[in-house]
Amino acid sequence: MFYARMAMCEFWFGDFDQAIQRGIKAVELCEASGNSEGAGFACLAMQWCYIYKCEFDQVFALKEYILRMTDRQFSLRQYVYTFTAVSVAYTELGRWDEAVRAGQEALNAAEEFSDNSLISFPAFAISVALTSKGDLTRGFQYAHLSLEKAPTPADKAWAQSMLSLALCHSGEPHRGVEVLEALVEMNRAGRYASGEVYTMLFLGQGYTLAGEYDKAVQTLKECLGLAEHSGMKSYIAQAHRLFGEVAVKTNPAVAAPHFEKSISIFREIKAENQLGLAYAGYGRFHKQQGNMTQALEYLTKALEIFERLGTLIHPDKVKEELASLPEG
Repeated sequence: MFYARMAMCEFWFGDFDQAIQRGIKAVELCEASGNSEGAGFACLAMQWCYIYKCEFDQVFALKEYILRMTDRQFSLRQYVYTFTAVSVAYTELGRWDEAVRAGQEALNAAEEFSDNSLISFPAFAISVALTSKGDLTRGFQYAHLSLEKAPTPADKAWAQSMLSLALCHSGEPHRGVEVLEALVEMNRAGRYASGEVYTMLFLGQGYTLAGEYDKAVQTLKECLGLAEHSGMKSYIAQAHRLFGEVAVKTNPAVAAPHFEKSISIFREIKAENQLGLAYAGYGRFHKQQGNMTQALEYLTKALEIFERLGTLIHPDKVKEELASLPEG
């Protein structure tokens, strides 16, 4: 159990590879001593590490192991957290319906036992899925549920991060930025590495949407450094995509390498919706530069992804860009 707790602490601090090795040792010892709860707890720490390393097959495989452990020795927290992890993994892959179903499985179990903390966490994950899909109305609803039920500072921070991001994307970036700035400092003070990275990424998006490009660049630089240190592939790629988006508006000469880096990583980890966003950004860049053949190619690739996944909002924007390309 000591190794299992150490694995969770190392996950919290962003030492994912070390946490996984510690978790493997914990599982070995817990299995030898018949401690199913301890083995499940260690795997839970590992599961969340694999999310940020973007090794999603491991996330799904560990779900099956954790559920076997909870069959032997039930732990509501482990049950809820593993389905929440699966929901987040499906969101990363752009598989919206599966993300919401996994989150709802966790939420139903938490509501059955009336555990507000465990209600808050999957509601946060469902909000992530819906907001990423572009269903902002329902994303707001689940983010509000997450905040309403949140009993602890950590629960409140998760909920507020999604509410703030939804505000940024619904035309109120300055309101979202104000909360995100405080959340970045809170996560930094608590040494919650992944929390600091994703709130910083959200903050970079907020600054970009608010037109505060210098602040966006500085925030994204810090975010990228932290993400690279922990090996958080999706966040590395998202930071590069946002660098590209800012560069298109401020310094087009440096935009292309950022888009190309993000596209390469998103292809590698099979994060299709994010890949679509990178294709769309790269297509707009080529259109700005007068490269209409490349603009058509990348915007068409983006549209195909968004329509196949059922992503909302983005397809209409891409169609407008395609319609405005010169004929021939």
